[in-house]
Amino acid sequence: MLDHYILSNGIVTDGITFLYENCDIEITDKKILRIGKALEADYNIKKIDLDGRLVLPGLLNPHHHLYSALATGLAPIGPTNNFQQILDNLWWHLDKTLDEESIYYSAMNGLMQSIRYGVTTVIDHHASMNAISGSLNIIKKAFKEIGIKGVLCYEISDRMGEGSLQKQIDENINFWTANQANERIQGLLGLHANFTLSEKSMKNIAKEKFDALPIHIHCGEDLADLQYCRDLGYEGPVHRLNEFGLLSQDALLAHCIHLSEKDHELLNEIQPHIILNPESNANNNVGQMDMQKIKKYVLGTDGMTGNILGTMRSHFLQRNGNIPDALKVLFRYPAEMINGYFPNSGTLKVNGIADLAICNYRPVTPISMDNLFYHLMFGVQGKEMYMTISEGKIIFFGNKIHSIDEDQMNIEISAAVKKLHETYYA
Repeated sequence: MLDHYILSNGIVTDGITFLYENCDIEITDKKILRIGKALEADYNIKKIDLDGRLVLPGLLNPHHHLYSALATGLAPIGPTNNFQQILDNLWWHLDKTLDEESIYYSAMNGLMQSIRYGVTTVIDHHASMNAISGSLNIIKKAFKEIGIKGVLCYEISDRMGEGSLQKQIDENINFWTANQANERIQGLLGLHANFTLSEKSMKNIAKEKFDALPIHIHCGEDLADLQYCRDLGYEGPVHRLNEFGLLSQDALLAHCIHLSEKDHELLNEIQPHIILNPESNANNNVGQMDMQKIKKYVLGTDGMTGNILGTMRSHFLQRNGNIPDALKVLFRYPAEMINGYFPNSGTLKVNGIADLAICNYRPVTPISMDNLFYHLMFGVQGKEMYMTISEGKIIFFGNKIHSIDEDQMNIEISAAVKKLHETYYA
């Protein structure tokens, strides 16, 4: 792999403040050394001509479920007429089927798809109810091999009984503790959702949680979550989290659809990270987030795909083309999140970590910061990237993943899929 090279003749943007045409980027030692036009360099520094392609910062998927990456084609084992049935008869049945092998290959398959779409940081929310202990280290291994950054957690739930709860808590806390100094992998405290955690479980979680350990939870995804909290005497799912001392500015709340007025007041006051998952919401028919009340958010996929630009296109079309601050949603807010876990990462700047997504798109019409978003929606269209770079290493280029032996990995994944599907239907 190249350690020192120049990407030449690209359209370079951070999506926040600048867009330069006919621009070069010099990369060395994991970082961006220079950005400018017609950069001069020694003869032994390789130049890669981008031929006018659009260069973006590496993308963030702030809410993924890599454990679902081998589920394509699986049929539910029962009816899926509502959200609870979808969980019972598909996802919860799948996560009870996973073992160490299928955890690893699910993660690899999901990450392989992600880097093809320019994602260089994934925040994952994992579940494998019959293979809890050590599961996050298995996923960490996949991240290390594929070569991108990750923030991992295990989604704690009561659905396997009280005996399983402590294992789930320990898996989160042990992983977070062990990786606090890791420059490429971090941990969070994963909770499935309010409606799968009893009062006793919430007390235990709150008791063991470190102040510096943020939560990552599905919050108000379905009406059942709001109703469950109200039945317990709370005003909503955000209010319940806050009452247990689990809500903080660095907490990650996915969905935030079915919330009370009190919940929205707390969101405005505390300002946690809110993750909208438009394709998943449509697929599960759970409704849409109120964008009049929630204006700052990022986009996740909730395990549906690894394609963030494609997810934004779905969001754009669902909202009839009305996405206020769309570039902030794609670039500024994700950059803030990434930088919180991995300093000097998350955006495209001199001396910053070189995480880049080069679109396989050459604009033929004028492009500027004013119309960049529309080039992304109608030009790039969520297609696979031309090149993905993670910490200066070219990990995807020429329709090929270069950080692993992709052909061999696909053979191994196919074998693992066969066993997983046989167990799922057994």
